[in-house]
Amino acid sequence: MPPKLLLTGATGFIGYYLSHALAAAGRPFVALVRPGSDTTVLRELSAWCTLVEGDVTDPESLLDALEGIDTVIHAAACVSYQSGDGDRMLKVNAGGTANLVNMMLETGTPRLVYLSSVAALNRVDGGRVVELVDRWPLEEPNTPYARSKFAAEREAWRGQAEGLSVGVVYPAVVLGAGDWNGSNTPALWRRAAAGSSVYSRGSAGFVDVRDVVAAVLVMVDRGIDRDRFLLSAANFSWKEVLTRVAESVSAKPPTYAMPSWQSALLWPIENLRARLTDATPLLTQATHRSLQASFRYDGSHYVTETGRHYVPIEETIREVGKAFLMSRAMGEGLPPTYLPLFDEV
Repeated sequence: MPPKLLLTGATGFIGYYLSHALAAAGRPFVALVRPGSDTTVLRELSAWCTLVEGDVTDPESLLDALEGIDTVIHAAACVSYQSGDGDRMLKVNAGGTANLVNMMLETGTPRLVYLSSVAALNRVDGGRVVELVDRWPLEEPNTPYARSKFAAEREAWRGQAEGLSVGVVYPAVVLGAGDWNGSNTPALWRRAAAGSSVYSRGSAGFVDVRDVVAAVLVMVDRGIDRDRFLLSAANFSWKEVLTRVAESVSAKPPTYAMPSWQSALLWPIENLRARLTDATPLLTQATHRSLQASFRYDGSHYVTETGRHYVPIEETIREVGKAFLMSRAMGEGLPPTYLPLFDEV
């Protein structure tokens, strides 16, 4: 059976779980991979995965990948909280989505399922619970990443206005096992095991990475134009989450609450230190705004609409903790490990 699905972002954190879920379900797919990217894991799925080189920032390179495709799962994104990465995120997230939409329209590829973010919704720090109806931000998004994701979503809906069938999922903070040494949420377990004692006063919504994958594949199968899911299993303070993360690896829980005023004073100093030492700043304006903000989300629409239920976040944290401890026992610089997929998607 020739592949009918194209997956972008297959080498990323969520992309790993998406690609393996597709293979486990016996669904052939094409994975768009950038030249020079590490495709070792994807090559292990060669019975189901066809690799095609291309880059969403290069529209012409998308033509071969789109040949014969009827649905694109667009998970490729640049995620950064470093002050100098704003333009790069706009180029990849917004510009890349625009390129993909344009090439889909040109090749007649009819269906786009886009992984957006709750950062693109209308949310106010300390405000009411954000629901699926809160579609367009009334205030400027508070980080360069959020602005880039909002700009990307406008491109997706522009494609819908020009003839594409579009579905969008909005995950909250996505938790799961993976590359402990990277910049995604698996790094929370590495930092906890190293004895991190600081937590921010903010709060957020959280969701298991496997629930995100399940929602995407449900949306693919439903094939409903203008389909939208807000994915959040529960709302917790960062203190609650980081305490549970520490407990899952038998580490001491964080004890120092960094107030907003302190991180607001520290990030410019840290930025200067990083510039003088040619290092990556540990605290930036974007991380300050993100971690000190208090947002809450209502992800119940997904449950009532599909009949599926979220993995409890407490269970996710325990499972990821076990995966981390297994990696640490292996040695060799914390090799990546992953959570087992659901039996059914």
